[in-house]
Amino acid sequence: MLHNLSIRAILTGIFFGIWPLLMNRSGLSGNVSSFVLVVIMLGCILPFSVGNLGSIFNPDVKLLFAMGASVCGGAGILLLNSILARTTPQSVGLLLVLTFVLQMIVPAVYHVVVTGGLTVTKGAGFALAITSAILLTL
Repeated sequence: MLHNLSIRAILTGIFFGIWPLLMNRSGLSGNVSSFVLVVIMLGCILPFSVGNLGSIFNPDVKLLFAMGASVCGGAGILLLNSILARTTPQSVGLLLVLTFVLQMIVPAVYHVVVTGGLTVTKGAGFALAITSAILLTL
């Protein structure tokens, strides 16, 4: 099972790395590119989820968390697409490196908070992540 999830994680990273590069070349404004992205994504996702939409009404589902996640995701997409619409193909990679490194740091900090311990190894990992972002953007 871990192998299958690792392959999915690798593919996710590849697709999440590719789509902003393609969107940067689209020529759409930030808000319009966000709209196009969400509409096309809805068309791609809906066929896989339509059979399970009833699970929204499951009493164990915490819709406030889903709504909060959606607001954060929407804000992130609007901000990211405004960057993609305004930057050049030459500088988009650098901005995405900064975005993706921070995207990794946030759940890592969450993990440290939830598990209750910042180890030397994890501290070194944070330092190296920040260092790599700086080095990759020079």
